[in-house]
Amino acid sequence: MLLPAAVLVLTLILGAAASLRFSADSDPPPAPVAEAVPEAIQPPDVVEAPSVPQPQLPVESVTVEPERPAPQATVAEAVVPEAAIPEFVVPEGRAGLIEALRRGELRPGSQADIARWATAARASGQSIETERLTGGAMDVFVIEKDFMVPGRLTGAHAVIFVLDAGRPFPRGDLGHSLVLDVPSGSCIGVTCGIMLSR
Repeated sequence: MLLPAAVLVLTLILGAAASLRFSADSDPPPAPVAEAVPEAIQPPDVVEAPSVPQPQLPVESVTVEPERPAPQATVAEAVVPEAAIPEFVVPEGRAGLIEALRRGELRPGSQADIARWATAARASGQSIETERLTGGAMDVFVIEKDFMVPGRLTGAHAVIFVLDAGRPFPRGDLGHSLVLDVPSGSCIGVTCGIMLSR
């Protein structure tokens, strides 16, 4: 029994020695191969198109005139005809009175202006009662210049206009407003009879 065991051990030793000798005689194992890295993609070479001959056009002589300045309007041409200018539109009611005050066509009046008219009216022989005129229910304005009466001066919006000598009579519809003409002592307006009666 010893013999077969010794043979077995010897076979193993000789096999291992032969294996080592075969490894030493053979080429070393190859080194691990790295994966190939693809080269960067290069754009294809740009190929220029073949040049095409351009047709030669005949060259003509061109004369360039200098620019002329735009004509300037003369004073006569720049004046707009009066018919083309829109007439000033008078605002209605209180706004029109305020605009007339601003333009200097009217000035605020007082009880003294009404008293001047009443003196002239009595001097002309009229029998008048001024209590309604001086009661302060109606605003008083003295006409200074040419004046267009604003619309809608009726009812509670009616006013008293005092007209002194040399002033132009107002244009437009008085509505229920009055004009007290100081030089003649007369009252003009649809409500004169009501305002001056007893």
